[in-house]
Amino acid sequence: MLFSFAGLGYIIWPVAISAFSVVDNAVVMLQNGADSLQELSNLAGSKILTTDPYHDAVFYLTVCFWIFAVIDAYIIGKEKESQDEETSRL
Repeated sequence: MLFSFAGLGYIIWPVAISAFSVVDNAVVMLQNGADSLQELSNLAGSKILTTDPYHDAVFYLTVCFWIFAVIDAYIIGKEKESQDEETSRL
């Protein structure tokens, strides 16, 4: 779980910072009298993702950890279920 949260934080943090930067720029444009919605839509449509080379690798690693956790929880649940059935037979 720690790896999943760390991976999600690594993925989300730069995107959130970029999004806040776009919002700040939009507020500045509005305060300076931007009257065209086209100006604001160009700003909002700008690329906000980072070009971090590890971003994709961390994403896929986080997905793998999540899939492993789901499979592990399923196996533990099945073992617990079979133990409960054995105890109820006694």
